[in-house]
Amino acid sequence: MDGKLRVLLTGFEKFGGEKVNPSALILKRISKKRIENRIIDFLILPVSYEKSIKILEEYYSKNKVDIVIHLGQAGGRATINIERVAVNVMDSIHPDNDEKIVENKKIIPNGEDAYMTKLNVKKIAEMLNKKKIPASVSYTAGQYICNEVYYYSLHNSSEKNNPKYVLFIHVPFLPEQVADKYPKNSNIPSMSLQLQIKAVEEILKNIEQFLTE
Repeated sequence: MDGKLRVLLTGFEKFGGEKVNPSALILKRISKKRIENRIIDFLILPVSYEKSIKILEEYYSKNKVDIVIHLGQAGGRATINIERVAVNVMDSIHPDNDEKIVENKKIIPNGEDAYMTKLNVKKIAEMLNKKKIPASVSYTAGQYICNEVYYYSLHNSSEKNNPKYVLFIHVPFLPEQVADKYPKNSNIPSMSLQLQIKAVEEILKNIEQFLTE
């Protein structure tokens, strides 16, 4: 891609009783910085099956975007998780922030069973680890709203080429989130906000080298 890339970077509001969501904090910090050759829009999505998709639908109807990078919290994971696939199912016992539980329901009724990102996730994880940022490739974005948002954007990309490219990144708990869980926190991993921000910045700066088509 030549020239400036139009990027949408999204995070989520807090949920599940947590005081913060690192994905939203990352957006706030990056929005104050300038990344060369990038025009970046920022959206904090609600943790809502219905509202999150409506916001993305409205955004895509008004904007043409080259790359969407969705960020979400995955408590219990130890690394920056580069998600490869989204599946066409919502199936979680956990309610969203509207107190809605959705089990065994398709995101797009007649959509594909799954989509894979067109970004080279292995190269992204390799790049981050070389920069001393723990990262790994993940093959499940869950069946909650993170996966729903990822699937919806990939579906839009497949059907309308808008966005052209889509990626989902799961980030771990922050240290303060794990500290809040004392005394039941002995085996819960965390990562500093500074390191999480650096990971997303490095991906944004180097995104062209990971595009596979």
